[in-house]
Amino acid sequence: MVEGAVQILTAHAAKGLEWDVVAVAGLTRGVWPGPVRASDHYLKGLGVLPFPLRGDADGLPHLVLDDAEDQRGVAQAVEAFAEDWAAHDEREERRLAYVAVTRPRRLLLCSGYWWGEGVKKPRGPSVFLTEIRDQCLAGSGAVVAWEPEPLPDAGNPTTEVVATAEWPADPLGPRRPAITEAAALVRGMMAAPSSSDDTAWRHEVDMLLAERDRQARHDGPKRIALPGHLSVSQLVTLRRDPQSLARSLRRPMPARPDPYSRRGTAFHLWLEQRFGAERLLDVDELPGAADEDAAPDDALAELQERFLASEWADRTPVEVEVPFATVIAGVVVRGRMDAVFADPGRRYDVVDWKTGRQPSGVEATAAAVQLAAYRVAWAELTGVPVEHVRAAFHYVREGVTVRPADLLDAAGLTALLSAVPVESLERNSG
Repeated sequence: MVEGAVQILTAHAAKGLEWDVVAVAGLTRGVWPGPVRASDHYLKGLGVLPFPLRGDADGLPHLVLDDAEDQRGVAQAVEAFAEDWAAHDEREERRLAYVAVTRPRRLLLCSGYWWGEGVKKPRGPSVFLTEIRDQCLAGSGAVVAWEPEPLPDAGNPTTEVVATAEWPADPLGPRRPAITEAAALVRGMMAAPSSSDDTAWRHEVDMLLAERDRQARHDGPKRIALPGHLSVSQLVTLRRDPQSLARSLRRPMPARPDPYSRRGTAFHLWLEQRFGAERLLDVDELPGAADEDAAPDDALAELQERFLASEWADRTPVEVEVPFATVIAGVVVRGRMDAVFADPGRRYDVVDWKTGRQPSGVEATAAAVQLAAYRVAWAELTGVPVEHVRAAFHYVREGVTVRPADLLDAAGLTALLSAVPVESLERNSG
């Protein structure tokens, strides 16, 4: 949680967190819950692993053909399977909706809409929003607004809004008049520095520049509040350089656009499509975005060829791009596992694909924290002992699979976070 700010999160990222006020938007028919796609199950989805072969097969619909004596019987069994799949899909969406609506301490706001961009027919409230409305009407809340269904011949009002833009775009936008005026004042002061205010102004500028230089040298540790949730990448940074994490939390800055990281993302998306799994991603969960020194654009085909020649090419994962949120030392650690493979004896192998170079020394030690978090999270998700979960990095360009020794367990990760002073990262008071 970030105090004094409005946070926009996915329902997955909100697991384990609470706020005083939570707004759940998009409870619209065909949006949440989303449409059921037959291509998501193995009877019609190209490249989808058959459910009986998956590690979570017990929780998935079963295609029962034992009583089918003719073609009609098979068709009925397939139809029943499709209905079971639709019900399963809605249950999964309902679980996620439950996570979202149970996040507030005091006030829950829910909304949907009739019209969206690019649709010709009104959507209307989803079954979830209708159920919430019924509960409000029964005395559990209040229905502030509920627009009636549009008339049959009504058009989408969003099509009547014509988007306009200035070209070429003014980088200053509406701030230009104020900035132009400020620039004129500065030029005037520089041209005639006779005012007594000039000395005070220069002194203030010197002080600001001195403060900037002092911060640039990173003199002394920084003290900032440790947030209630961290990404796995931030956990790795905490192990490698706590002060770097403190500075990024104290003053978040957008990352510089990096084509190398984008290439890592493209490779991960190719693998995701190859394994036949697509999921909604959080901004800080883009696969491959943390791959430093990833391959350039013209090397994507080479990465694909090297992966197809690796030990993992002929294996099928039980899960791909698995989101998780687990609590360690009171901090919600969230991330996304690239792939999970099943081994005999209900054991698992979590693998993270790396398109960058293999690190060494301190960097390698810090990177191992990522696998440690994945290992603990998968053990928690599946209810198996952490000793039954292995974890590895596969460096695609080098064709090497690395399994760091002595990965931290839950107690080790707890010790890593507990080593940080209570709710803070150390800093001097000056």
